[in-house]
Amino acid sequence: MRRVLRWTLVLLLPATLLSACWLPGRTTYTAFNLTCCTKADLDRLWQPGTTVELHWMVESASVSKLNPTHRVSITAVLGGPYSDQDALKRAIQQAPSAEATHAVQGSVIAMDDRAPPSTTPVTTFLLPTDLPPGYYDLTLIWVDQDGGTLDPLRSVRVGTQ
Repeated sequence: MRRVLRWTLVLLLPATLLSACWLPGRTTYTAFNLTCCTKADLDRLWQPGTTVELHWMVESASVSKLNPTHRVSITAVLGGPYSDQDALKRAIQQAPSAEATHAVQGSVIAMDDRAPPSTTPVTTFLLPTDLPPGYYDLTLIWVDQDGGTLDPLRSVRVGTQ
């Protein structure tokens, strides 16, 4: 009887492990994610010819989708200028960045979603001295194993005082 029980366990354990691998939708792990950005970063007037930093906030959540590489990169891009918030919103609804005549790319953040970053992630923009004043769409581009997604729902104001 002990021998039958032992063989049952020997065969059952690998089958259980294999079925867990074949059903990734049921596998969960704690993933760390970044949220952009502090309110102070977005609500201030961005000055042409300066360096602007976006400070990210780290969040964690249990996810059921497995990201096999666990690599995530985030790029932030400014597109504009627009005369006001309404013009910016209309442009985003019709075709994001279609009317943007200037684009400024921020630094890229790369992370492993299984561990929180060791320091608070920061995206840096080097704004050109001739960047025209106006409202700019701040688009976030997230890239992981599944491809990329856009998050164009933030705006910032560039101008001089």
